[in-house]
Amino acid sequence: MKRSLFQNVWKLFPLISALVFFAFTATVNAQTITSNQTGSQGGYTYEFWKDSGGSGSMTLGSGGAFSAQWSNVGNILMRKGLRPGSKSQTVTYSASYNPSGNSYLCVYGWTTNPLVEYYIVDSWGSWRPPGGSSKGTVTTDGGTYDIYETTRTNQPSIEGTKTFKQFWSVRTSKRSSGTITCANHFNAWASKGMNMGNMYEVSLTVEGYQSSGSANVTSMSMGTGGGTTQPPAGGGTTTPPSTGATKIVVRARGTSGSEKINLRIDNQTIATYSLTTSMQNYTASTNSNGGINIEYFNDASGRDVQVDYIQVNGSTRQAEAQSYNTAAYANGQCGGGSYTEWMHCNGVLGFGNVKSSFIEASPESESELSAAPALYPNPTTGELNIELAGGMEVVRVLDTNGRVLRVFELSGKNNLNTNLNLEPGVYIIDINDGTKSIMKKLLVE
Repeated sequence: MKRSLFQNVWKLFPLISALVFFAFTATVNAQTITSNQTGSQGGYTYEFWKDSGGSGSMTLGSGGAFSAQWSNVGNILMRKGLRPGSKSQTVTYSASYNPSGNSYLCVYGWTTNPLVEYYIVDSWGSWRPPGGSSKGTVTTDGGTYDIYETTRTNQPSIEGTKTFKQFWSVRTSKRSSGTITCANHFNAWASKGMNMGNMYEVSLTVEGYQSSGSANVTSMSMGTGGGTTQPPAGGGTTTPPSTGATKIVVRARGTSGSEKINLRIDNQTIATYSLTTSMQNYTASTNSNGGINIEYFNDASGRDVQVDYIQVNGSTRQAEAQSYNTAAYANGQCGGGSYTEWMHCNGVLGFGNVKSSFIEASPESESELSAAPALYPNPTTGELNIELAGGMEVVRVLDTNGRVLRVFELSGKNNLNTNLNLEPGVYIIDINDGTKSIMKKLLVE
């Protein structure tokens, strides 16, 4: 029997709906940024920074992907990566890069103590940076790079206006895809007396200087050592055992059986687990050290995660004993919970450091440290003051996904006074005395 026009259109309705939903979802997920800001997306940190000249935009893609456009700028940097990242970081990427004028396609970042700005440049625009005579070369990842060292005097930095060194590796021939093994450059620099400090950031960066242009980073992933890893994407991977490694057991379940979580240490994904509806033990072995987070990343209607506890080399840390849970739903919002096993939203549940005991941010537990830290003002517009009585070693500033944004080495000082230069939002202040840590929430307005 011949169908009517209405019947044929109705038959196509599911396909049309799916296409409309896909287009809508793609539009929502493709966030475009045109003003200075930092954040987290796709498993990585991102930053858009531009001075007052010209215009520019950065569109965030899936994983490490992003696109960049700029026109008649003074200076602009658009990047995605990890903070703090690792000195053994590898960066694998593919990009379409079209600068008009002075520009760099590079791995970029900073270290602290000493303060160093560094570039590993794979391609550039009309001028090959930074000029001057090379201090030598390093051959790695299928190419040769010239090594340079320059000095910036009283210029903007992550610590305000400072005088600091710049370290450079610049490829002798341009490319816009491949792998960059950061450790090979860092080691080559050290052999020239160019010593880096504590890692603040490793990012794939597009920079424009007094120029215009566009770039499309179609893919980017980061790993450590000789291999690369994709950002969180599900599955059920575990880290193979190694001699002297730390054994971590995560006991958890989902309410629907389709939930996924990551075990993250020091801002790196160690393992990804697909949960069932019954409590199961998930095991990983790692040589990583730093803060332990359980990350819930595929929240949807009908899905929740319950974490019973984790064990670190046999020592149990109960989930309900932790004050740092940005995935809990409380007071009408995500990120407002603590002392609970439940993860209702995308976020992280913190379990302290691998090699130190974790102290909850309560008056009773704070007295166990050498002194109870006083943090003010809170809320703040960016200024951070912490008064200590000695014994503290490190203050870290984390976002609500557990990613480290700032690190301050106290070096015996009894106070910290700084301006964080952060976007408005909720942040976590981690105060560490070398064996124990306290985490406090800070609201930036």
